[in-house]
Amino acid sequence: MGLTREREQLKGFLTYILGRNPYEFGLVPDENGYVKIKDLLKVMNEEEGWGHVKQQSINELIIALPDPGIEIEDNQIRSTDRENLLKPALCETTPRLLFSGIRNKAHGHVLENGILPYDNLAFVVLSSDKSMAERIAQRKDPQPIIVTVNTRDAENLGVMFFSAGGNLYLARHIPLNSFTAPPLPSFEENKWKSDKKKAPVQKTAPMPGSFIPDFGGNKNKKQKGEKEDRLSWKHNKKKIRRLKDSFRDEF
Repeated sequence: MGLTREREQLKGFLTYILGRNPYEFGLVPDENGYVKIKDLLKVMNEEEGWGHVKQQSINELIIALPDPGIEIEDNQIRSTDRENLLKPALCETTPRLLFSGIRNKAHGHVLENGILPYDNLAFVVLSSDKSMAERIAQRKDPQPIIVTVNTRDAENLGVMFFSAGGNLYLARHIPLNSFTAPPLPSFEENKWKSDKKKAPVQKTAPMPGSFIPDFGGNKNKKQKGEKEDRLSWKHNKKKIRRLKDSFRDEF
């Protein structure tokens, strides 16, 4: 297969993913149609026959083809033609159970605060297919924790679900009391609690040769000391005068 043909096939696959149905692959574009390049490459690596694609391949495609069909900005990529890009729609009927994967380091936070979007996404990504939820989550954590969401309980708490086509769903957040998740392992629970405690502020002793500025706290002591010095000086002056008078009287 010629290099040009390979690039045309890559272009076709990329424009399908980015310009038609990114949700089929568990990708959620931002409001401008961009997804992170690293997330796209992880998707490519999961698809049979596309695991060899690297960012260099995409860069060469943009340079080599007069109409590559994609564009890059910083670390993000999108399709130049997004007229057929599937738009999420508010669900009329939602599956009773949905699944979402969370990272291990977010486990304690989720159990205490619910599930919130991460990685600058606007939505929590869920799926009616547990294996798809795990596949998406493994792009962020090799061994994610799978959470089961009861959509009826979530909707009663004000959550709106959006269908993104196929088995993918989106929500702004998943509150407490609407999902089940494994408990924290005991050692992780202890670590989570200890991390939440603020470390006590340690007072440091002044270093040798340093000084602590006085902002008025010792002002009264200073004034008292100066007053005592003045009184002592006056007392000594009177005592000297008496001695001089006594000295003259004797001679």
